[in-house]
Amino acid sequence: MSASGRDRSTNVEHRTIQGRETLVRELPDELYIEWRPGRPVYFGVRVGDRIKDADRDVESAHITEWEVVEITPDRVVGENTKTGERIEWDRRDLEEALVLHRYATNLSEFATLTIHPIGSWTEYDSGKIAHEPYLHVVVFGNNGERYGRRYRFVEQGETTDVELSDQDASVDRLSADLRRRFDERVRRALEEDGYVVQSVTHE
Repeated sequence: MSASGRDRSTNVEHRTIQGRETLVRELPDELYIEWRPGRPVYFGVRVGDRIKDADRDVESAHITEWEVVEITPDRVVGENTKTGERIEWDRRDLEEALVLHRYATNLSEFATLTIHPIGSWTEYDSGKIAHEPYLHVVVFGNNGERYGRRYRFVEQGETTDVELSDQDASVDRLSADLRRRFDERVRRALEEDGYVVQSVTHE
């Protein structure tokens, strides 16, 4: 069950889906749904993206997928990637279905990123924390999934130069092209915040 209201100044529709606030941008040829505002989780769909008959973005020969061939203010049209058969969704119904994980979409872009400094050298040197300070970077894709990385400072006392120390398995599973785009997105964001990335490893 959902309810809605409209913010005319920003062309954003405010909906309540299963008791939680959801913001839907009114873009004529693109779906953009922000789930639980204040938490950077969103779903975005453009022409060329895929809708999956699954509860999350997974790859399987047994999952039916449709390539999105048309998006209008009222409907979304998909073409079955195996049979070519077309399907038409009511746009509002599909937006809600993505939020409720009745359908999923593929990862095609990274838009939302947060950088969290964890700890400090002062706390570490004083014994208040047992671990050296580090940076936790979380990137959210348009498929509603999160991709995390951890960066360590190159030298003790250092607060600028960082290097990759660990990352989520979800990052390891990215294709080569998405991995390059992910690396660049994270590097650019860190540099904008005054950090210098010394090394990024590719697999």
